[in-house]
Amino acid sequence: MDPRKIRDREEQAPTCSPCRTNGRRYRTGYEIAEINAEPDSEYIRFTSGRVMRLGEEIGGMREDVWRVQIKHTVKKHLEKELQLRGRGVKVLSLFFIDRVANYRDYDSAGRPVKGKFAEVFEETLAEFAKDSRYKELAWLKLPMEQLHNGYFAADKPKKGQQQPVWRDTRGDTQADDEVYNLIMKDKERLLSEDEPLRFIFSHSALREGWDNPNVFQICTLNETRSAMKKRQEIGRGLRLPVNQHGLRVFDESINKLFVMANESYEDFARALQTEYEEDCGVTFGKVPITAIAKLTRVVDGEPQPIGRKDAEAIKKILVEQKMLDTEGRLLPAFDPKKPDFKIELPQPLQELAPAVVDLLASYQIERHIRQDKDEGVNRLKKEVPLTPEFQALWERIKPKTQYRVEFETDELVRRAVAAIKKMQKIEAAKIRVTAGQVGVVRGGVTTTAISAAEEQVTYRNRPVPDVLAYLQNETELTRSTLVRIMKESGRMAEFFVEPQRFMDAVAGILKHELHRLLVDGIKYEKIDGTGTEAEWEMLLFKNEEMVNYLTALQVNHSVYEYVVYESEVEKEFAKRLDERQDIRLFVKLPNWFEIDTPVGKYNPDWAIVKYDDETLYLVRETKSTKDFLKLRTSEADKVRCGQKHFDTLGVSFMVATSAEEV
Repeated sequence: MDPRKIRDREEQAPTCSPCRTNGRRYRTGYEIAEINAEPDSEYIRFTSGRVMRLGEEIGGMREDVWRVQIKHTVKKHLEKELQLRGRGVKVLSLFFIDRVANYRDYDSAGRPVKGKFAEVFEETLAEFAKDSRYKELAWLKLPMEQLHNGYFAADKPKKGQQQPVWRDTRGDTQADDEVYNLIMKDKERLLSEDEPLRFIFSHSALREGWDNPNVFQICTLNETRSAMKKRQEIGRGLRLPVNQHGLRVFDESINKLFVMANESYEDFARALQTEYEEDCGVTFGKVPITAIAKLTRVVDGEPQPIGRKDAEAIKKILVEQKMLDTEGRLLPAFDPKKPDFKIELPQPLQELAPAVVDLLASYQIERHIRQDKDEGVNRLKKEVPLTPEFQALWERIKPKTQYRVEFETDELVRRAVAAIKKMQKIEAAKIRVTAGQVGVVRGGVTTTAISAAEEQVTYRNRPVPDVLAYLQNETELTRSTLVRIMKESGRMAEFFVEPQRFMDAVAGILKHELHRLLVDGIKYEKIDGTGTEAEWEMLLFKNEEMVNYLTALQVNHSVYEYVVYESEVEKEFAKRLDERQDIRLFVKLPNWFEIDTPVGKYNPDWAIVKYDDETLYLVRETKSTKDFLKLRTSEADKVRCGQKHFDTLGVSFMVATSAEEV
């Protein structure tokens, strides 16, 4: 413990040593007999015989801290309940404690009584229940004891006691196993809306492997610093939630874990980062050269990695600009939030600058863990949807469409045959045999390679799978079409070398070429009628949405106060649009604005109202490369389908890399 944390110091003896000191006296009556600063054994011993270990406290604000932790955890829980109301996702909160008696204790007669954590929790929840904002939450009217409970290991009742005595454990006893099995057995019931339990208090018996997909809040109510590693604690809330049908929920606006830690954000983030680096081999803030080498650019209509040579050139420039050090670690100069921030790359690498910024940003710890104060409400400007500009824009883009696809079977066969002929040759599997010599000498164990050889695997009497049935199941093409493709490709002999690898490779090629034909031959038609089946409703714009201010830009000419961006390209695009006088209004289209395509749902980026002699209503997609539509990727195919959707509506659609192209 830091001696400065003991208050009301009045006098101290002048004697001290590097590790121990004796004779300090304080006004409150505490007289220190010994201070030990040896690593991993720090303590203070008083003349009364009391010993305080590192992290323990007498007086101070510890009680105030855990009271605030409980309050804010309950508040976050209730806010999450409102956010998920009607979506069939139950919300759970988990409290870690280091002493069971703080939650559940016993009086002198052996009767169970509430510990201080339980008492404060019930007081806090009862106070929030009076708030009109939460009147829609029916479960708040249930008896308080049904809403929270604890999972602890128990001793058998002692003589004269009616109840078992709950006790502290390390998480590795037989009693812990019983508790662990109880949690696992009741997990489905716990996730049911019919089960009122929502707040769980647990001791460290929640060892590795215990978790629940719907834990959205974790509170560490330890009176001392937790012995459990932080990555183990937060791991209890890092699973995708499930709804009442048992289906995973992939909405990123929902899948956020709130941690109320009993330490500063900086200390928590630093310790968590250190644990991941030491225990899992994950390095934050260090960008490997292999990651840079995987950046792509368009070559002959196909995305190609830039490779090691260009990656080394980019890294050298980043080091010169003090964005990275020589080992690839991010430096303070790399701060995309600065107004004048930019990375200068020479031609022909300049087009990769936005992708480089996004790549480096992904290695910042701030992208994975952030302070609660960085999140808040994104208010809908209710007056904007009522303006003539927005009404006219929405009238043009709100219709929904349905698509049909036309293509010639001969064209599919031609494309598929050409692609399969270029397919990498399927080689027989090989086993590498190496021999070496191991020696034990005074300096340690030595190894010496002696020989190496390869043996080709031969298959005898192996059943041959039905290649046509497999490909038909993967692609839904007819057997006659598949027979034509396989015959004309001239590659069927390789099927008998390694059947499964051959079938997987061919299936991948067929699906790729089929998707290309579907996208190239797609035709959209407006859905007749009105209502939700035929058009998007303006009412879907929520009055308030939660936003992370670290990835949001405050703007003046949009429907919300903030525009949420997913890349530096989008951020710069929104910033420049907001500055331009000819842009009357722009909207970052919400996630629910989705267009059906053969390769999945497509959510376009921006809807824009521009005035220049005449009013223009535009839709734009922002990408880091002008050649994006030349790519034959699933993402590019979705954008191409989106383009045909808006062509049907008579709305101008383009891919833009900057606001200057609008």
